[in-house]
Amino acid sequence: MDSLRSYIYFSSKGIRASYNQVFFSDNGWFALALFVASFTDVSVGISGLTAVVMALGLGKIAGLHPGLLSNGTYTYNVLLVGLTMGAYFRLDAVFFVILLLASLITLLLSVWMSAAFARKQLPMLSLPFVLGVWIILLAARHFPALGLNERGIYLYNELWNIGGARFLGFYLEFEDLGFPSLLVSYLKSMGAIFFQNHVLSGLLITIGLLAFSRIAFSLSIIGFLSGYFFSTLMHGNLTDIEYSYIGFNYILTAMAIGGFFLVPSIGSYILAALSAPLISLFVGALSSIVSGYMLSLYSLPFTLVVLLLIYAVYSRPGMHGLYPVRYQLYSPEKNLYLHRHYTKRFRSETVVPVHLPFYGEWTVSQGYSGNPTHQGDWQYALDFVVTAEDDKTYRLPGEQLNDYYCYQLPVLAPADGIVAAVEDGVNDNPIGQANLRENWGNTIVIKHAEQLYSKLSHLKPDSFKVKPGDVVKKGELLALCGSSGRSPEPHLHFQIQALPLVGAKTLSYPISSYLSRKSGVWRFHTFEVPVQGERISRPIVTPLLSDAFLLLPGRKLEYLVNRGKGTERESWEVFAGGDGLNYLYCAGTGSSAWFRNDGTLFWFTSFTGDTGSLLYYFYLAAQKILLSFQEGLVIQESLPATTAYRGAWRWLQDLVAPFYVFLDTRCETTYLEADQIGTPSAVRIRSRITAYVSTRASDCTEVEMVFAKGTLDQLIVKKKDICFTASYIG
Repeated sequence: MDSLRSYIYFSSKGIRASYNQVFFSDNGWFALALFVASFTDVSVGISGLTAVVMALGLGKIAGLHPGLLSNGTYTYNVLLVGLTMGAYFRLDAVFFVILLLASLITLLLSVWMSAAFARKQLPMLSLPFVLGVWIILLAARHFPALGLNERGIYLYNELWNIGGARFLGFYLEFEDLGFPSLLVSYLKSMGAIFFQNHVLSGLLITIGLLAFSRIAFSLSIIGFLSGYFFSTLMHGNLTDIEYSYIGFNYILTAMAIGGFFLVPSIGSYILAALSAPLISLFVGALSSIVSGYMLSLYSLPFTLVVLLLIYAVYSRPGMHGLYPVRYQLYSPEKNLYLHRHYTKRFRSETVVPVHLPFYGEWTVSQGYSGNPTHQGDWQYALDFVVTAEDDKTYRLPGEQLNDYYCYQLPVLAPADGIVAAVEDGVNDNPIGQANLRENWGNTIVIKHAEQLYSKLSHLKPDSFKVKPGDVVKKGELLALCGSSGRSPEPHLHFQIQALPLVGAKTLSYPISSYLSRKSGVWRFHTFEVPVQGERISRPIVTPLLSDAFLLLPGRKLEYLVNRGKGTERESWEVFAGGDGLNYLYCAGTGSSAWFRNDGTLFWFTSFTGDTGSLLYYFYLAAQKILLSFQEGLVIQESLPATTAYRGAWRWLQDLVAPFYVFLDTRCETTYLEADQIGTPSAVRIRSRITAYVSTRASDCTEVEMVFAKGTLDQLIVKKKDICFTASYIG
């Protein structure tokens, strides 16, 4: 019984995904609309559904990848072949035998092509469908038992037989609604994607598309109109758009280019509009080839144009206004908002994170382009000293090296690497004097990557713990701070450069994360360059927070949620994801929250699923969590623009999103209190998530997190219409 239930769930998921994949979607309601629309012609609908069920069964028996079966990758082309056959042939016993073979052929083509194209990081699109249906149609000419479908001739009689006078009347009413001819052509082109030559089918698909994605809907109109008016301009045969499956090529190409494979933007919309003339040229050129075999082009023009365009875009050395979708969320809006969010959030992120080369609080005594020495080729450098609250760098009388606070303090490796060069043996200078002949003094150069080196200078002689060729880890002790070279008083010189030479010119390069303090107020910085006069420090990880956010694959968390009307349980489990991301998954709500953790900083990157779940509120609250407790610290972070919005505002924003974003969602996290300094056993952190329309705050959610016993122990949510608590139970 359990195996049967499991197979039914697998099949239903695969069927839904097959319909969705045709329109680059994963929306359940849209899949239902597509499913219903495919049954406007009942025989076509039955044939398409049967083909998918057959392919899923064959794939299951053959042991094909279950994920690629259930997500529709292997079966959406089978669906299209099934729909085509239902449109051409009578549904009898012979038909279903051939349909089984057609499903198998298309399934095999899909398995082969998906793997072959993936090696080039390209989609196979509908090539298996085109090849599969051509094979069947050409072969069918040798099998007289496979009768042609004559519903096109006797359609009204068949409709009468199916549903009587009322059903036929309903059908005729929708054929004659008085729509303008241009709108009728658009709707029939939309229906033709599922081989339905009726306004009703196109209307159902269009309504479903509008509900699923405003961007995809607008692109479908742009693609169709661009193709329609180009054909008018060129005096082409406009009936081909409606009756020869050419119109849906315009629509699908615009949707694929404008919002699925590329992030929606002004550039992608322009490219989507320009794709229609390309489709027309391919139709004209290829029709003369296939017409000799009495075959139709179907979606071949769409496939070829999309492959050519995205290959060209993917091959460019720079983006220049057209951005490939990095994380496919199967929604143009989600792709756009996540891209904007990532661009804003991680625009300064570096491949190799570089950290401060010391512990404790130091002061930037000379920053980028600072006087007197950070000029010209050496302008992108930082000098560090330690200062007291009175801003003095020394304790009185300040005449000896040992009077200076930074002298002989540990100097650390700023990142993992290999020691490339070491210069030692230069004596420290007496206070007030400088060695201009040996300018850099004692120095260590570390290679972190190709053309990426760090240099630390003015070190204390004979304090080195490393030698050339040594492998060092981030935070490893290198030497002690000194006053050698051009150093009238003890300080540490730090720079990033492209060459291993001690005197190489500098590169502008941010510090991955650090804390700054001004007037008793702490700020956290990520991928920024410290400025002169700033008091900065390297975050020291708090064990409690480190343990709480050490979410390794396999870890499980369960919470008791009290929403005021009884309690419920919500369980999470950590799974390994791609691109170095893991995610928390809640089976009960079908929700997933992806995250990153570099050992110093934890942050969520995206969420899918139930926005009423406990996991969703944890995702909102833990947008960016420094794993170091500093009372009073405030961290501000942005979320994808429409995170806090539903309904009319969201719809309006979706319509104009490729051109202008006026909604915003921000998170402000405050470190409230700890039960003790140093290694606390309990910590409270509060996050306020505020939604904005332009610059006006429109909504606020407050989430308080209590950490204890090495985990998130409590979560308290407060909103104007929601208030609940959750407690960790195992």
